[in-house]
Amino acid sequence: MTSKRLRRFCLVSLMLILPLSAQMEELRGVWIAWAGSNIPSKSQIATMMDNLAAANVNTVYVDVWRYGYTYFPSEVFFEATGVYNDPALPEGRDLLMEFVAEAHRVGLHVEAWFENGFVAGQGNSDILYQAKPHWFAQRRDGTVLFNGNDRKKWLAHANEEVRQFLIDMVQEAIVKYDIDGVELDRIRYPELDCGYDSATVALYIRDTGMPPPNNVFDPSWTRWRADNLSEFIAASYDSFKAVNPDIIVSNAPIVYPYGYQNFAQDWRPWINDRGLDVVSVQVYRPTLSTYVNELNLQRSHVTSLEGFFPGIAAETNGTEVPALDLIAMIDTTRALGMNGHVVWFYDAMDDDLGLLGSTVYSQPATVPGRPADWRRPALIRDEDDPAVARSGNWQVYTTSAGYQNDGLFADDSGPATLEYRFDVPEEGWYEAYAFQIILPLTAALAAPYAVTDVQGTRTVTVNQTKEGLARWVKLDDVYLEAGTDQTVVRLSNDGVSGRLVLGDAVMLVNSNRLSGNPTAIGDGERPRLPEELILRPNYPNPFNPSTRIEFALVTAGWVDLTIYDVTGREVAELVAGRRTAGSHSVTWDGRSGRGDAAPTGVYFATLRANGATRTIKMLLVR
Repeated sequence: MTSKRLRRFCLVSLMLILPLSAQMEELRGVWIAWAGSNIPSKSQIATMMDNLAAANVNTVYVDVWRYGYTYFPSEVFFEATGVYNDPALPEGRDLLMEFVAEAHRVGLHVEAWFENGFVAGQGNSDILYQAKPHWFAQRRDGTVLFNGNDRKKWLAHANEEVRQFLIDMVQEAIVKYDIDGVELDRIRYPELDCGYDSATVALYIRDTGMPPPNNVFDPSWTRWRADNLSEFIAASYDSFKAVNPDIIVSNAPIVYPYGYQNFAQDWRPWINDRGLDVVSVQVYRPTLSTYVNELNLQRSHVTSLEGFFPGIAAETNGTEVPALDLIAMIDTTRALGMNGHVVWFYDAMDDDLGLLGSTVYSQPATVPGRPADWRRPALIRDEDDPAVARSGNWQVYTTSAGYQNDGLFADDSGPATLEYRFDVPEEGWYEAYAFQIILPLTAALAAPYAVTDVQGTRTVTVNQTKEGLARWVKLDDVYLEAGTDQTVVRLSNDGVSGRLVLGDAVMLVNSNRLSGNPTAIGDGERPRLPEELILRPNYPNPFNPSTRIEFALVTAGWVDLTIYDVTGREVAELVAGRRTAGSHSVTWDGRSGRGDAAPTGVYFATLRANGATRTIKMLLVR
């Protein structure tokens, strides 16, 4: 037994007599990160989410931008580097999708945590530097390595291409995944001897009429850099909200004034001037007394405690914080008027979850600002559930890799189907997932899943031979009417020859990403699916020079998608022709169109189809 576990064992009787401090509304967040290439397996992710949900934690911050790579397949990162994500990820794996599936399965909120922010190279992770060396920050002597022995490379903080790259990556995650929030961290300088790259120097000269001072500690130079980062925070906030107004935007800065004096980071205007929804200042202290002293200092810098949820350390400088102190920090935070906190980090607190769940987390808590049922536990049908109808020659596949151990398989000796029926409690959008058992040599290369909702039936295929696709794989977004005994997913062996189709569980999770009014979810006013067409917010937005516009038709028909400027002048016609029912995507490049390249300004994309019209507003910034 570790010393920490022994301390916990000895403290249990004491903690059971302490007053319980459960609140109906409280952010209980946990950051999840990993060291080097020690990427969590899918089963480890599932276990983490089960443990956190059992302890009444309600939010996880999942690291998706680290060591100079993304941990989800990013088109933005591919355009810059030629690769989609960290090559250490097995083919088919998507950590953000995996965390979303497992967290939402048990009702947890998920924040996509872009932990490395402006850090884009460490050790051998130089792929972005090799592709875009002009994007990187420099010291006064022109070198690009920072942080001493860590030898990290940082992106240039004032470089507009860099800023757009970071915004684009975050917007991409907001559009593609049903996440509840985003956190873009490391919005600071690595040290004050930084900011001497050509883009930053040019901007400083434009603003001040003189080059940056040689004295890296010059007060006006520090102030300019801090203010410039605050401008970026405000711009990124607007950009993320343009994609989804209900996304929670957060940051975990260093304590003030230490962060300002050493890293030109001043987070005070970020939260006080609404550049963030949530700030979780790193009040990482090893004892209760030092934590309280620092917390009181930090809370004095905010005009309102709403949105101020301090970061609490379960480990500082490699030493675990005793369970008694961790619990006391949480109770003290409540007593001082803050209804939430985020714990750094999962691996340091996992053996305390049982104790937390029986004391300070003894009752569930709603995330502040969200309806109580914003995230509901998933609806799951395992293969042997009475609501799953079998036809054909399905046989039991004995394995420990199934959702609840065993699964089913069918060969090609005759037609075989599994129909998954659900009692849908509320009309709206859901994400449909299928649990995959993988057999690399004998399973189907394209197992067909027919997915049915109010728009009709479409078929999605899954390669059941790829190890990276084990466990939950998302099939589709579905819009369902409330009602009982609805067939939503049908797995068959149609078209499969000489291989086995493997069947296991299917899951439905309520989705907030596609709802036209996410704040109404759970109050009986969830919007219905548009009768004719959907025009989604473009991304990125603001953009330079191009942006993607997505739309969907319920029925096939003639489509016209045209770009107009604020005077009503037609700038570009993107689509003029018949399109099938379903989702479509088109890119507008502001450098092309009718006449010269479009200048900076507001533009409108107007979609007309089947007698209906939809319009969105876009901002081009050059």
